[in-house]
Amino acid sequence: MLTQMPVLDGWTIRDILAHIAAWDRWEYQTMRRMAEGESPDFAAVQDVDRFNAAVVAAWRGRTLGEVLAELEDARATWVAWLQALPVEEFFQRRRYDNYDWSFPDCLRVQWEHDTEHAEQIAAWREARGLKGEPWNIQTGPKDVLRVALAAAREELLTAAALVSPEERTSRRVCGEWTLKDVLGHVADWEWLGVEGLRHMAAGQPPQVEHVEDVDAWNRAHAEARREQPWDEVWADFHAARRALLAALEGIDQADMGRLFSTPWVDQCTPYAWAFIHLAHDREHAEDLRKACGVEFIGN
Repeated sequence: MLTQMPVLDGWTIRDILAHIAAWDRWEYQTMRRMAEGESPDFAAVQDVDRFNAAVVAAWRGRTLGEVLAELEDARATWVAWLQALPVEEFFQRRRYDNYDWSFPDCLRVQWEHDTEHAEQIAAWREARGLKGEPWNIQTGPKDVLRVALAAAREELLTAAALVSPEERTSRRVCGEWTLKDVLGHVADWEWLGVEGLRHMAAGQPPQVEHVEDVDAWNRAHAEARREQPWDEVWADFHAARRALLAALEGIDQADMGRLFSTPWVDQCTPYAWAFIHLAHDREHAEDLRKACGVEFIGN
């Protein structure tokens, strides 16, 4: 369905992802030329349809995994360059051919582009009756899950960066919890998830603690971390994610949809078990944005 079924004007979802990656590459190269004082090449925006068709044709013979790797690398390369750019350079006004090419506006166009295609894919899924499947029996390509987990973690880390280093252990950002408490909480659940995935990788049901009272479990674990220094919680937060990804790699693609009995639901797939952590990251990213008064634009 991702690589063969048309979603938009004959494009598959793989085609759409290749198209997004190509525009990220183009934006990065164009911005860099501007910042270096060179004249940018606007040929792509003068004949957008031709540019899009050429990109899709070039990537159509590649695997989904290759397209996902390009999607990740294109965005990461662009973001890394932007982060190193001096602030005054980023906000400089730039006009070419009577159009405003200021960098903040260029970024806005690209996140609107992401959102537009995400909404198109969501509408396509809904029209085909693909929404509403019970969360616990979902499955799909492990490559897509891995990239989505990375995107959700990046969202959480971006939101965490809204809290100043001086306030990480004192400012309340989620009820009574500080940022340190939130990241420790995410790590605690992720370690439980790691244990379950390791069991599934061995062909066994996840034999993890049955948490009947989630709020009490959260409070107990938050209290256990109360005296931990920030650096220790931060390191454990990252270690838990590395362990989760390693456990996920230990499960064959053919087994991602295998049903296991769990302490919480009668049946659950490894895909769904790992997906929980994606949703958890996004939930707390939203908490942090609200606490810092930042509106999120996009899906």
